[in-house]
Amino acid sequence: MSKTDAAAMAEVSAFYLRYYDALDEMRLEEWPEFFLEDCLYRVVSRENYEQGLRLSTIYAESRGMLKDRVVGLRKTQVYAPRYYRRFPSPALIRSSDDESIKAEHNLLIAQTMQDKQSDIVLSARCYDTLVQTDDGLMIESREVVYDSEMIPNSLIYPA
Repeated sequence: MSKTDAAAMAEVSAFYLRYYDALDEMRLEEWPEFFLEDCLYRVVSRENYEQGLRLSTIYAESRGMLKDRVVGLRKTQVYAPRYYRRFPSPALIRSSDDESIKAEHNLLIAQTMQDKQSDIVLSARCYDTLVQTDDGLMIESREVVYDSEMIPNSLIYPA
């Protein structure tokens, strides 16, 4: 790996550490700030993804839509309290140039309710396009492709 590749990998790894820390610690208001103003975020079944279908479980095409999702989560949560932990694999950089990085990684999300054992809520592959900005890396597009056709109703928090 060249020095440039190593530097890119370190920057991508640090970016994902900050991203998942914000989500795991429920600092949801920070989540949209990881994205460009015009962005794509979707959570989609593997079947739909592989067939090129747009139907998604969660779909947003701007930072404003992500902010609306956070407001909705904060103001309409009417179920038992729970904790989430995300377990991303190390990222694989598929391509990079001076403007963007295409990165992929696996992701498991576990949910723990206070009176129950932890459950895996999501097993997925994340396909990201990261863009270099004056403020560092930001997400231009993120597609979270989950493996199972059966997902719990509690899949409402960001991945």
